Amino acid sequence: MTNIFSKGFVMASFPYRERDRMLHILTPDYGLISAGARGACSVKSKLRSVSNLFSLCNYDLFHHKGRFYVDDGEVIESFLNISESLEHLTAASHAAEVFRDLTRHSPPDKKYFDLWAYTIYEISQSKCPVLISRLSTLRLLAEAGYAPRLSSCVICQRPVSGDAVFSFSNSGIICHRHSCGDSSEDYLKMSRGTLALLQHILSAPLNRLYRFQ
Repeated sequence: MTNIFSKGFVMASFPYRERDRMLHILTPDYGLISAGARGACSVKSKLRSVSNLFSLCNYDLFHHKGRFYVDDGEVIESFLNISESLEHLTAASHAAEVFRDLTRHSPPDKKYFDLWAYTIYEISQSKCPVLISRLSTLRLLAEAGYAPRLSSCVICQRPVSGDAVFSFSNSGIICHRHSCGDSSEDYLKMSRGTLALLQHILSAPLNRLYRFQ
């Protein structure tokens, strides 16, 4: 049996057996892990508060026979206000699902933990939580190596100025030259402001990621 100590965000929390809960915890050093919290469904359980969805906690975990279990923990930030708004809860839940899907099979990397930390805080404070959720997904995919090309035409490689056209099949913007435009049929017109916003999301440092002014 091995004990580890780590902070982590609860990305999913659901009942398991009669009184336990199963947690998906995003950690900076171990990636996304599944951990059982024995008795956490009980009102008197010491693990109840560290099993709440979206909470950031310090965890004392032990690893036994290929599984993690929560031995103890302390809440750093609960983000309880997210559950008080259906819009915020929906936005956070959608973003958490995407983060779980990507990090479940990815090697541990602190950049995913840091990105989620900024994202969940911003969702909890924002008047437009759904927008933050969508933009976080774009940055997450970029961090994983799936960024669309937004700085130059994906066909001719030349810089694009002014309004742009985004091609889903080519995963990037296409210039207005006739020869390039004929290369794709799934256009989406994109204004200069929208393009600038997406470029910001792909390249901004995390502490400026959701600052648009």
